[in-house]
Amino acid sequence: MKANEYQCAKCKGVFEKGWDDADAIAEAMEVFGKPPTEWNDDAMLVCDDCYQTMLPANHPEAVARAKEQI
Repeated sequence: MKANEYQCAKCKGVFEKGWDDADAIAEAMEVFGKPPTEWNDDAMLVCDDCYQTMLPANHPEAVARAKEQI
């Protein structure tokens, strides 16, 4: 994989990064309340299509469970 690519943790496709890592980290902090570097597990990257199926705004109960675990 190239330096600007990642493999989606859900569909396993390989994609070119469309976001700066700092922007992705900022969004994770906003959604989950702390930066991924402080999570109990590693953050996983997902492609935009997979992310759309699990939008945090559409799944508040899942976000609440995730906050408890991270």
